[in-house]
Amino acid sequence: MKPVILKKKCPAQANICKAIIACSNNAVIYVEDDKEPLGGRIEIDYTKCSGCGTCAKECCGMAIKME
Repeated sequence: MKPVILKKKCPAQANICKAIIACSNNAVIYVEDDKEPLGGRIEIDYTKCSGCGTCAKECCGMAIKME
């Protein structure tokens, strides 16, 4: 299984995203993007992701699910 971000639920704020801090592999990252409504987005770097599910458990907006 791997984490998938539900973009419509994601607040996409680097300063409040608990999943970024919780990921011991640094696989959850914030990417600045002026084309996004809030100026950026949260992404998963699958090359670093171990599939542990910690990001899904810690996501404050319940915007990450395991598939």
